[in-house]
Amino acid sequence: MGKASEPFLPEIGQVYQINTIAYTFGTDPAAERPAVVLTVPPVAGSFAPIQIVTRTSQSVPGVTHPADSALKLDKDGVFSTLGSVEQSLWQPGNVQLLGWLPNPYLTRVIERFS
Repeated sequence: MGKASEPFLPEIGQVYQINTIAYTFGTDPAAERPAVVLTVPPVAGSFAPIQIVTRTSQSVPGVTHPADSALKLDKDGVFSTLGSVEQSLWQPGNVQLLGWLPNPYLTRVIERFS
């Protein structure tokens, strides 16, 4: 995903390709997975994590989302699993911005997982 660098705070609604080690510590079978940012701490450096909802192409409960070339997502998928990432791990090398999740999908994710 590139070289590691300084941590930064994303914005709610942004979709990132995330190294799964950053949020599962190796328990996800995929090396990386798309995820939408659900909540962001109010200030950088606090101990609050960044909350995400990961997307899978498996048939599971969640918020369905079609393939989206603007987000470089070539398969239909489902935003299905709530997770969190420590702020110190939210940095280039672990995350890559894909773009913004459009409505109504973002609204549905927020309603289901907030």
